[in-house]
Amino acid sequence: MTFRKEFYSLCLVLIGLVLVNAEDVQISLPAEAEVLKGNCSCGGFPTSKPEANSSPLLSQTPGLVVSCDEEGSTTCKNLCNALAIATKAKGPEILCNRLKDADELKLSAFYKICDMPWVYADMTADESLCCQDSIVKVCPSADRGTMTTPSVNGEK
Repeated sequence: MTFRKEFYSLCLVLIGLVLVNAEDVQISLPAEAEVLKGNCSCGGFPTSKPEANSSPLLSQTPGLVVSCDEEGSTTCKNLCNALAIATKAKGPEILCNRLKDADELKLSAFYKICDMPWVYADMTADESLCCQDSIVKVCPSADRGTMTTPSVNGEK
């Protein structure tokens, strides 16, 4: 019986220490919580170098709150690139529906955090997009690419 009582007493002491340590950690959190935070937004521009005050053709704020620093910037960039890759299959239809008409558009992915400017996310579409009356069309550049016949030893 004595062993059991001592064991329970020791467990209570250990639990008490854990609770005290947890309270200590909570006391130190407000200093970290003062880091400025804001939304992560993803956007698509028709160029990898848009003008300073231009708006994206398509944008989305996924609801991710990040710190307004390098870590938040990296997190937002990774999320926007992942979203761009995930929507690649349906992207042309969505864009054409929104834009109505487009000619040889190569969309570039951008991201922004907090109230900072848009930043190129190092991703641009592989192929041009053409739309007519909200319908995806084959671009003339794609037609030119498929019409060339490779020559072998000068013969076509």
